[in-house]
Amino acid sequence: MEAALRGIRAKLTEHREKVVSALLLGSFVVLGWRSSEQQREIDGLLAEKRSLRATNASMSAAMWAWREELFSLAAAPSSPISLSRLRHIYGEEEPAPPAPKLPGGYPQCSPQ
Repeated sequence: MEAALRGIRAKLTEHREKVVSALLLGSFVVLGWRSSEQQREIDGLLAEKRSLRATNASMSAAMWAWREELFSLAAAPSSPISLSRLRHIYGEEEPAPPAPKLPGGYPQCSPQ
């Protein structure tokens, strides 16, 4: 066994540059393969991202259209829900009533 190891060691030292070149070539091949696999994965993820963004945009447009339709229905005289209730559900603020004005045209300040 020792003789075989000595023989292999002698061959390796004899062809050291060839061995190092072969190892470097193998390393570059493995790195190139890994890089191509990663690029394929990135391309797949980018395609999925584009698809998800398109779906998200279409869903947002549909929800906005439904919202607008609900507001138009709530503005009708015989609606099942009031416009103020619908604004509250959507988290929109009711417009604040104007502050009463004092004589002279100045608005009343709240006490602090």
